[in-house]
Amino acid sequence: MTARVAIVTGAGRGIGAATARALAADGKAVACLDIDLSAARKVAEENAALVGGRAAAVECDVSIRANVEAAVATVEKTLGPVDILINNAGYGGPFQRIDEVSDEEWERVISTNLRSVFFFARVLLPKMKAAGWGRIVNIASIQGLYGAARSSTYVASKHAMIGYTRAIAAEWGEYGITCNAICPGYVDTTMGVQPDRIEGHLARVIERTPVGRVAHPDEIGAIALQFVGEKSGYINGAALVIDGGITAHLGLS
Repeated sequence: MTARVAIVTGAGRGIGAATARALAADGKAVACLDIDLSAARKVAEENAALVGGRAAAVECDVSIRANVEAAVATVEKTLGPVDILINNAGYGGPFQRIDEVSDEEWERVISTNLRSVFFFARVLLPKMKAAGWGRIVNIASIQGLYGAARSSTYVASKHAMIGYTRAIAAEWGEYGITCNAICPGYVDTTMGVQPDRIEGHLARVIERTPVGRVAHPDEIGAIALQFVGEKSGYINGAALVIDGGITAHLGLS
């Protein structure tokens, strides 16, 4: 069988880069999409050695439909038809009360975290249907399952992402396409912990987490890999929490 072709958005760093590495190590041809092309190229170059050169870097602002369509066309021309989509690109938004959030910030969060998922779905789902196989993984958040003060825009976008994940699963499962969400807790990334934005945040997170630490991005990438396997066809519509037990033990307060 020809190696599966995967797109990973936001692949230049953090969870996206870790997921791209995991897929490449498993023999997938991986297209690293990122608004920062230099970061995407670095990850793609590292991955190329793992898959015989079948890796690519594509600049893409996922919040713009035309950019998404052009990026998919470039990947298809470079690597072949896309079998796997990892919607990872995200924006945390302002740490503000609802009455302080500007219209512009609201639109940026929704466009990056949610509209992008819709844009890729519109392009790729018909192609996956024609192929009779497809895997979509949306990187959501535990804040897509619970509320959080001063994070209303992000919370709204991730709740909607999980709902959209389940809608895709319900509509497209009969065509050999699965769609699942991963809901990380706090991850050791710039956006995941943000110690510079909230004083004492990291220490409080670790104190509240039963395993006593935050996640490494590779741990999220490993789960994404499990969702896209040849034998994962019965996992569909799931929203898997990976948070070290923080929501099970202490909640988000």
